[in-house]
Amino acid sequence: MQDDFIRVTKQREHFWSVLRGQRNLRLLSFKLKSHAVAYGRAMACSSKLSLFVDDRNGIAVRQSSSSLTYPVFLD
Repeated sequence: MQDDFIRVTKQREHFWSVLRGQRNLRLLSFKLKSHAVAYGRAMACSSKLSLFVDDRNGIAVRQSSSSLTYPVFLD
């Protein structure tokens, strides 16, 4: 992984945390993974950082940069 990045990972208490960098600075925690991923995506996009989301085995999977963008118009 890079030196500075955003990572969404599951914590022991059944919460999902959004962490920044190798020091694992906790930005926020959420009960739902989808909320943590949305926040992590927004943080990664605004800071121009890579986003990693843990799979069910706890392995960080890098998300494509196109997944960090949002549509301008919703149908």
